[in-house]
Amino acid sequence: MTEKGFNSEHKYGISLIFFSYTALLFLLSSCDLFDDCSSSNSYSMRCNGLSLEQCVYRDNGYKWVEYKSCITGCPSEIGNPSCVASTCSCSVQSQYVCERGGIYRCNGNNAEKCASLDHYNGNIWENIKNCGSLFRENEVVESGACSSTNEYYEPKCVPKIKRTFRGKWLRLDNSTDFYLGTNGITRGSYNSQFIPESVTKIDDNMLEIATEDETFRLIRNSITDATLKLNVKQAFGYTRSPSGSGVGGIDVVLENTQDPGETYEKQSGNDGNTEFDGIVSGEYTISVGSTSVTQTISDYLNAGNFYVSPNGYIYKAVLNSTNEVYYAEDRDNSEEGNRYSVHLRVYNLGNQDASATTISLKTNDDSVKVDAKDEILGTIEPERYVSYSFSIETIPFSKTAGLNSAVYHDVEFLVSLKDINGETWEDVVTLRIFRKAVPIYLYSTMSNPFILLSPHREIVSMSSVVWVPYRPDAKYKLIAQSLSLNTEGVYSIGVGSWDSEKWNSDRENFTDVSNYEPNNQESQAKTVKMNSQTTSYLHKNDLDFWIIDMSK
Repeated sequence: MTEKGFNSEHKYGISLIFFSYTALLFLLSSCDLFDDCSSSNSYSMRCNGLSLEQCVYRDNGYKWVEYKSCITGCPSEIGNPSCVASTCSCSVQSQYVCERGGIYRCNGNNAEKCASLDHYNGNIWENIKNCGSLFRENEVVESGACSSTNEYYEPKCVPKIKRTFRGKWLRLDNSTDFYLGTNGITRGSYNSQFIPESVTKIDDNMLEIATEDETFRLIRNSITDATLKLNVKQAFGYTRSPSGSGVGGIDVVLENTQDPGETYEKQSGNDGNTEFDGIVSGEYTISVGSTSVTQTISDYLNAGNFYVSPNGYIYKAVLNSTNEVYYAEDRDNSEEGNRYSVHLRVYNLGNQDASATTISLKTNDDSVKVDAKDEILGTIEPERYVSYSFSIETIPFSKTAGLNSAVYHDVEFLVSLKDINGETWEDVVTLRIFRKAVPIYLYSTMSNPFILLSPHREIVSMSSVVWVPYRPDAKYKLIAQSLSLNTEGVYSIGVGSWDSEKWNSDRENFTDVSNYEPNNQESQAKTVKMNSQTTSYLHKNDLDFWIIDMSK
């Protein structure tokens, strides 16, 4: 009983002491709540909860009156307000803190400025405008987006383009390049920001752009269904060939260099093979694990092998240009092939010197003859490349088994790279070789009014005679336009053949100006068949669309 009584007494004694100590702390920390308000301490301040009060004379006496609320100037989503020692303060969450006042950034669709905050000895990111609602949604525009190119300038609100319309476009009347993407619209080779008043769909491949000063039209010159293929390999440390096998579960990321919002991600399959479909064509940074390289994807690209390596260097071989066109048949003699020089770049994507690199190249494909010499490339420093060239002689498809009816054929070349330790890295470079070239003849009484688009809508270099790959499986698009011309006149299109006498006669005697009209939209395009010649007329501010059909 004595022991129990002692414990009970001890328990309640401690509680009483704890209560007294707590009450004392409260009184000490909040004693200003009981300050007397009189003439002797007029205009003094005290905290009352989250209110800062001031002693002032009012209604025939001195009273404590709220001077300011500490909540004001400290938004609850940014920080926690408090009132301590007659001073308001704000405890700001770390994600809102910024270091240099006067700079700007985009945070999603919000434009923000680094600015001072009441009751806080520092700067926070302050929301100055929300761009999401500034552009009305329509068939082309998804919403408004925040765009920033320099932290010292206030961000701009731009139209975020729906995926169906992203990619490269061309202004019809002056051939200026435009890019429509998630971060708005850029114009010209320097990608300067362009902000229209409205963007309107005319059809799937033509848009109307309105500004305060002018209205003009864009034609699409890119596709949204390009394809990329690559293989991820595991390279082992300093072992004999082969250098690696396919490895799965590695992050592969494609980021459009003109539109970072146009990004594609997936992991490599179990065998290392990785394929992306439905890509907006353009230039992409391809990142595999911690390594990356930039390449252009027009309609299809086999990017070869990417290595995951414990070594300090990683080799990658790429074509110097993906715009070269290769033909199996000589233009003037289908019994002969063509000779081409092919130029490669061999990169070191790692962080250490790739010492004394040697290269060899071969193919098992019998549709080409290869002249490629083994060569010492030397040491390749990190993030550098060295050039290597070889030549090929193409063989007409009619002389190659299995290619009698092929329109094009992809030839794979195996590139082997060896270092001073005897380790061999293997990469793949692919050339697409077309059966033959077909001439397209374009003549007009006006200054060149033509825009020719390939089947994957790339702009084809224009002249009076343009040689393009024979594509009975796909259609070329041709636009004749006088939007920028003050004249009008006759023009003629020939595919595969040309009759000069017919052109001379048409140029002098053509009178049926309504022939083939209307064809001012792609959906109304008229067809020019293989080995035919068609004459028509352009009036002022006219657009004529044509489909070039090489099928029989």
